[in-house]
Amino acid sequence: MDTTDSRDLRPAGIAGWAAFVLLVAAQACMQSGGVPEPDFDAPLAGIQEYYATRVPTRYAIGAYLLVLALLALLWFVCGLATSLRRRLTGREWLPAVVLASGAVIVGAVLLGAGQAAAFRADAGLDPQVARFAFDVSSVTFANTWVAFGSLCIASGWAILAGRAQPRWLGWWALVAGVGFVASRAVWTSYLWLVPYALFWLWLLVVSTRMLRARG
Repeated sequence: MDTTDSRDLRPAGIAGWAAFVLLVAAQACMQSGGVPEPDFDAPLAGIQEYYATRVPTRYAIGAYLLVLALLALLWFVCGLATSLRRRLTGREWLPAVVLASGAVIVGAVLLGAGQAAAFRADAGLDPQVARFAFDVSSVTFANTWVAFGSLCIASGWAILAGRAQPRWLGWWALVAGVGFVASRAVWTSYLWLVPYALFWLWLLVVSTRMLRARG
């Protein structure tokens, strides 16, 4: 997106990079030690073993970093929505969709059902409670893909409608958004990894352009 006439967007660019780095660090801490995270449709035994083998301290640090990553993502989305609004005439509602979609993503993940289950796992966790917490966490995460798709589609549409440069950023966002929405229909597969990777790469590119912006 062309930022030649934008105000100082560097805080939003920093927030975008911070969200990515914090998310990677959070997952590294939460998944270190024990067995790997099971698939969405994993059997009860696999879910129990996953929670029982978490390292409490590392998981707690990872959960804290995840909250910071979500807040940084919200800051980025606010900066993105503001930047897009300046270029639009006639479709000013699109940045509002971007902002609302980002808020839905952050709010949904902050529920933390899986984190609550892991927090009590070392004291003995009822198998059915463990499965319920895992399923709620998995379905909630899958539902956020639709919100991610909404954010990407609205962003891509706004970039193209506002004739911002480079235009390929708009098409990139649209492809990722459609991929997110399609992934929700087959949410137990690994199809979601494609739009998920496209989104974070797109976020880093946009964040880097924000860092170069001058008022």
